[in-house]
Amino acid sequence: MIRAVTFDFWQTLVDDTPENLAAQQRLRLEALRVALAGADIPLSPAELEAGFARSQEVLDAGFWSQHRDPTFPEQVSMVLECLAPGSAARVTGAALEALQRGYSEPVLRFPPALCPGAGEVVRELAARGIALGIVSNTGRTPGMVLRRYLEGHGLLRYFRAVTYSDEIGRRKPDGEIFRRTLAGLGPDLSGKPGEIAHIGDNPDADLVGARGMGLRAVHYTAGGRTPSPLADLVVADLAELPDLLRTL
Repeated sequence: MIRAVTFDFWQTLVDDTPENLAAQQRLRLEALRVALAGADIPLSPAELEAGFARSQEVLDAGFWSQHRDPTFPEQVSMVLECLAPGSAARVTGAALEALQRGYSEPVLRFPPALCPGAGEVVRELAARGIALGIVSNTGRTPGMVLRRYLEGHGLLRYFRAVTYSDEIGRRKPDGEIFRRTLAGLGPDLSGKPGEIAHIGDNPDADLVGARGMGLRAVHYTAGGRTPSPLADLVVADLAELPDLLRTL
């Protein structure tokens, strides 16, 4: 019997649009421009975009491909250095605090949508007494802001354990991010991974990671995703999840 469910965040609980992502990036670039201009490092729009693209390469090659994540302050410093070497040491104090807000909070200005049925399934599972958690990799938006997003939708209180990769330095499918979440679910579930299901959209991150920890792997295939052979259960509609879990 499944006694706990952990959710991926992006493309499982929440989905975003290309238009939103572009608007969020514009806000980040503006925050970076203002911070650098205040440190007497003026950059053109083209220079800002080129430096931001370099930071993506550093994140991909130096961290994410190795299932690692920098902390949020480390990411901001790294982006500054990609834009203008030496600038991280010159953006400090109130200017750095303003930059960190401007870099982290665009998702609150241009919020993504909850996936269809996400709020309802979280509330129903919680009402059935199933312990809930989140195991999620982050990108440009840190976990502290994603918690605020969930709180704004009245959902954060339903999750007993929430683990974001920027907070622990490891990314799915690395087992550490799952271990942290399982520990937060409580001692009553300790040593019983077969009674815990993880649902996510990404076979490599979610299903490989879950199976590596002995969890039941649920593939969320909304939008026509091809079901993975690694899945113990395939769910195309979140509304079906509570009843389908009974088949595991």
